[in-house]
Formats: sequence, structure tokens, C-alpha cells
Amino acid sequence: MKFIFFIFIIIYPLFGQSNLQKVTLQLDWKYQFEFAGFIAAKEKGFYKDVGLDVQLREYQAGTDIVADVLNQKSTYGVYNSSIVVEEGRIQPIVLLATYFQRSPLVFVAQKGIKHPIDMLGKTIMGTTDELKYSSLALLLDHFSISSQNARFKDHTFHSKDFMEGKVDVMSAFLSNQLYTLDQAGIPYEVIDPAEYGFVMSAVNLFTSQKEALDHTEQTQKFINASNKGWEYALAHPNEIITLLLRKYHVQKSRDALMYEAKVTKKLMMTDFYPIGQANEELTIRSFKQLEQAGSLFPGQKLGHFMFKDVIASSSSGISLTSKEKEYLLQKKKIVVCVDPEWYPFEAIREGKHIGIAADVMKNFEHKLGIPFELRLADSWDESIEQAKKRECDIFSLASSTPERLVYMDFTSPYVTLPIVMATTMDKPFTENITTLRDKKLGVVKGYAIAEKLKSQNPDLNIVEVQSITDGLKRVESGELYGYIDNLIVISSYIQKEYPGVLKVSSRLDDKVDLGVGTRKDEPLLHDIFEKLVQNLDEPTMQKIYNRWVSTVEEVSWIDRAVVWKVLVALSALLILFLWRYSMLKRYNAKLLELSTTDKLTGLYNRQKTDEILIEEKKKVHRYPAYSCSVMMIDVDFFKAVNDTQGHQTGDKVLQALAEVLKNNVRSIDIVGRWGGEEFMVILPHTNMDEAMNVAENLRHKVEKYPFIDSNSVTISIGIGEFLSTDSVHECIGRIDSALYEAKANGRNQVQRA
Repeated sequence: MKFIFFIFIIIYPLFGQSNLQKVTLQLDWKYQFEFAGFIAAKEKGFYKDVGLDVQLREYQAGTDIVADVLNQKSTYGVYNSSIVVEEGRIQPIVLLATYFQRSPLVFVAQKGIKHPIDMLGKTIMGTTDELKYSSLALLLDHFSISSQNARFKDHTFHSKDFMEGKVDVMSAFLSNQLYTLDQAGIPYEVIDPAEYGFVMSAVNLFTSQKEALDHTEQTQKFINASNKGWEYALAHPNEIITLLLRKYHVQKSRDALMYEAKVTKKLMMTDFYPIGQANEELTIRSFKQLEQAGSLFPGQKLGHFMFKDVIASSSSGISLTSKEKEYLLQKKKIVVCVDPEWYPFEAIREGKHIGIAADVMKNFEHKLGIPFELRLADSWDESIEQAKKRECDIFSLASSTPERLVYMDFTSPYVTLPIVMATTMDKPFTENITTLRDKKLGVVKGYAIAEKLKSQNPDLNIVEVQSITDGLKRVESGELYGYIDNLIVISSYIQKEYPGVLKVSSRLDDKVDLGVGTRKDEPLLHDIFEKLVQNLDEPTMQKIYNRWVSTVEEVSWIDRAVVWKVLVALSALLILFLWRYSMLKRYNAKLLELSTTDKLTGLYNRQKTDEILIEEKKKVHRYPAYSCSVMMIDVDFFKAVNDTQGHQTGDKVLQALAEVLKNNVRSIDIVGRWGGEEFMVILPHTNMDEAMNVAENLRHKVEKYPFIDSNSVTISIGIGEFLSTDSVHECIGRIDSALYEAKANGRNQVQRA
């Protein structure tokens, strides 16, 4: 009996372990406090409590973390950004949690290199990804620092080259290399992208879309347990550090790990964000900054990247098979070909897809959670050629024809339209177009109706045109008798461009059924879009129609001359009203601009600047964590410029200075002319230390700026932060005193209040 009990004691834990689901977490660096929460969750049994057996994988040279997760060699991964970019393309990761709300990634520079502009001509060490897609890359791009004016070197992942002066600048983590340099007594400067408005996150937990969808509940349990681990690690840093040293054999001192733990807590910003909260706004902002910097391939979209959004989109009423889901995961994006000139159904305006079909595609894109990418074309015929070459995956709105069925499949129609003919006003209403055999009738080249008319009525003289605009112009000039298209499109163009000139004068017996065309070599794509079309409900389509459609059609039993006279009169009255309204709106806008703008510089004037100061003071008083700094700027020796070179030169100096100030602050910052040669800059969400960096940058920019018709110009700056106990008058008084002190101490300097 004792023997049986002994065997039970041995094998029972094994049975318990066998019930746990094995998953892996691939880290993006060596074991250190940066991953303390995951280690705590494993060692304290938080993962085990939710039924998970988690294997932590330390980073090894050559590991492709993102590829391993997307290919499901690893279940979850950690990455230093919430956006993953590879060769300019967004990778389809699912963001589960963010632990460092602010990235620790900064530039460490040799003493004296204080500003990004000072990095010009210097040797910069960093990883390929850091220098292409991180906040460091955005900073370099903003200050136009590239391989054309600086030297770049691959990172060696230790500080030796920096200490020996072989590199001038290196990428570093606030939580690691700074401690090493401090211990070695090496002087350095820190250039932090966050101080210039480029903020990204780090220690981002992610997975693949397939894992998120196939194991949703398990993934949520993993997130919850990881969050619990981080909560424990922050509360018990000494215990976790001991674990790191004894069990995980971390090659750091206890003091270095304690330093890292303190920095980690700051970067997690737990006073503002719950542990693990994925920051969607920050991710979208980072995407826009990367896009603006030209780091992304044109047409890239984020799509659904948040765990909650991916799950929500999967349950949006579209029931996809496992093969269809897998197909979309591999597909990554859907390239859309459209008719660039077929308004209101669709058109391309300024590179964007608009119209009824565009709204339907947005609906489909939301439901699938995969980006739709527009393929630009100058004509419908060009779009057809692109589809034949497999340069696009779908037609957003098209009709099936025998010729198209060679290379495309078509869904059920989501639009059915009557076909009509437009002519000039003097032409009679035609009951049957077969009576017009001797007339030239225009149809856009490649349209299904052209193929159908030629087949059914070979005697008709069908002339192919490039677009509806081309066709209607030829009708107006008399080159064509009529132009044939669907009712809504023709009516829209007549009302907008040809009122009183063209009319709808025939309605054909034919109708056109329009659905989604899908490339024939990928049948799963057709199945998916057929489900999407079938899922379109009447209220959704009616809402889309109401947004884009307004139709007037001539019918044979109405006195057409009377109708058109009324329409022309009403149109004239409407145009007169709109013109008058537009003029009043323009005048009011101009008056508002004049009342708030300084005439000479185009900046905000004293009155508007005062209003903004009052609003910012209210925010400081209302929100204890809110920071706002203000700087007062005075042009040094400006009277001498006026006295020796004239007031016109002085005005040019002030205008140029205004441009320098505007171009070197953020879009949210406010620049105003305070009076004479004095300017004010208001910096929302900015504390004193951050504002000092901005002020020094402005002072440096002005000093180096080549002012025309004047010698070099410098400025003195007084700077202060709004205090909740101060009135606006008291705050400005302190800053004005600081400005006076800067001028008294020799000018061309920044003085804090």
C-alpha cells in the first residue's frame, strides 16, 4: 500500500503538467529586467493557473522573431515597436499588450553633440531596423540626416566603440547603456526622439492573426497572466533580480539590474496607463509619422491590428471557413482595380477611391480585417488590362461578360441599374434605339454594355470612348448623337456639368447587374466576396445611396420643355444663393483671420495669443499632470538693424524669423507675435526640461539662419512653465524677467524662470 501511494505521489504532478497547453514566448533580447513580468508569471505560477505551460525563449543571433510568430514556430513574441515593418510593408501582427508606453531607445552622443543637427558629418552606430523604422529613424529623417551627410555603422551591441571614440553617436537603451557609461565615468549627451515629438512604445506583446482567431480564449488568458506577472515584478523587484541572477544567469550586476528596474517602472508609466494597455492612438501616430517620412511602401494600411478589433471583425456576420481564413492570412492585402471616372458609383480623386463602390469596399475591408489597396489607373480599359496581368485581385464594381469570364469570376450583383442614353436638348425622346442605326452612339471602351449592344444589335454604330467625360463632351460637340450608360451615372454628370445642355432621352430595355469581379486563379477569393455581397443588407446600401445619389430622368409623358425651364430657374436661384453664401462665408473667415493674425508676420497676434494663454492656464489648473511651457523671445540689437539698414530690412528680418520659429516647432505648438520684435511660443504637453531643449534648438536655428539684407541675427529667450498657483499675469511676469536676465547676461542665450 505504501508503494502504491509513493508511485501516486511521483506521477500525479506529471498528470497535472500534461493538462497544460504548451505555448512559447520569443523574447527580442537576452534575459534581463526588461522581461521581468513574463519571468514572474512563469516562476510564480500565474501561467500555470490559467492552464498554460509557457516556454520563454531567449533571443539568439539570427532569430527572426516576427517571421517565427507569423509562421507559428513561436506562439507569441515581444517586439520593440507596436508596428512591424519589413521592406516598407506593414506586417500583419496582432498587438496583444504594450508594457513600455515609452520606448527606451535613444541616441547617446559624445559630449558637445547636443542636438540632432550636430550629428551631421558624424559616425552613427545602430541596427538596420532602428535606423529605418524606429523613433530614431523618424528623428534622423526630420533633421535630414542620411548616408549623404553622415556615416552609419552596424551596431556591435556593446559600448566599447563609443567609449574609445570610434563612433560619435550610438543607439542605446535608457535602461542599459547609460548605467554602463556612468559606471565607467564616460561623459555623454542624450538625444531623445520623444523630446522632438517622435514617441513609440516598446516591449510589445504580439501574435499572428491565425493564433488570435484559432485560440482566442487561450490568448486572452496569456495576456491576463502576463499582466499579473508584471504587476508582481514591479512590486517585488529584488525577488525578480535574484531570480535573474541565480536561475536565468544574467550577466549583470545586482546594481545594474536595480537601475534597469527603476527605469522600467518609469517607462511603463503606470500612473497613466493600466499595465499592458495597448496604446492604439500611439500606434496610429507612429504609422502616420513613418508614412510621412517615406519609410512605408505607398498604399500601406494598418488594418485591424488590435486584438479586440481582430476578434470583433471575425464575428462581424461573415462565416469564413478555415481555408478562407488561412487564405486571407497569407494574402495580407487585397488589391482593387476600379473605374477612375464613373461617378457617383466610383471615381479616383487625388489618388483616393470615392463613390458608392468605395463605401461598399470600406464595409468589406472592415469585415475582413485585411487592408484593401487601390491600384491607380487613368481609364477603365487600363484597369481591365491590369486585371488581365494579375496586377489586381478584384474589380470593386463590374458586370460579367464572356470575355471577362476568361480571367475573372463574378459575385452576385449588389447593384442593378437601368441603361439610358444622353443626348443634347434638341433631340426627341427615343422609345427604341434600334431606330438610330445611322447615328453614332458612344459607350466607354471595355464596358459590358458595349459588348452586349454589339452582340444584340450589330447594325448599331457603337463608338468606344475613353470615359464618360469623353463621351458626354462628344455628344455636346455633336460628334456623337448620344452616349449610353446607366441612369444614375449619366444623371449625376448632367446635373453637375451639363444642365440645360444634355438630357436623358431614351431608356433601354436592358439592365446591368454589377457585382465584385475576382481573379479567376484564386477561387477562394470569389467565395469570400460572395459571402460579403450576400451579407450586405438593405439599410446599409440605402445609406450609401443616399450619400452619393441624386437623380432626375426625363420621361416621355411629361412636358420636357416646362420641366427643364423650371429646373434651370431653380438651378440659377440655387447657384445665386450658394455664391452669396460662399462669399459671406469667405468674408467672415477673412475678418476672423484679420482679427487674430499679425499682418506683418502672419503669426497669431497679441489678442489671440492672450486667449490661448488663458485656455492653457485652465488646463494646468484642471489637470494636475498637465504641463505647459511658455517662451518669450526678443531679437537682439533689433533697433540697430532698423537704424542702420532701415525699417524695410527690419520687417524682412521679423518675417524670416517668424518662418524659422514656425518651421521648427510641432504642429500643436503656438507661435505668436507679442509686439515689436518680441515673439511668444506656447508649448502644450511640455515640461520645463523638454522646453529648454526646444528653446536651445530655436536659438541655434536662428543663429545659423542666413537672413537676407542683414548681418547674423540672434535671439534671447526667457522660458517658464505654467504653475497651477500662478495667474497668467504672474507667469508671464516671471518669464519676462528671465528674458531680461538673458539679455543682461550678454544676449543670444536661454534663461529659465
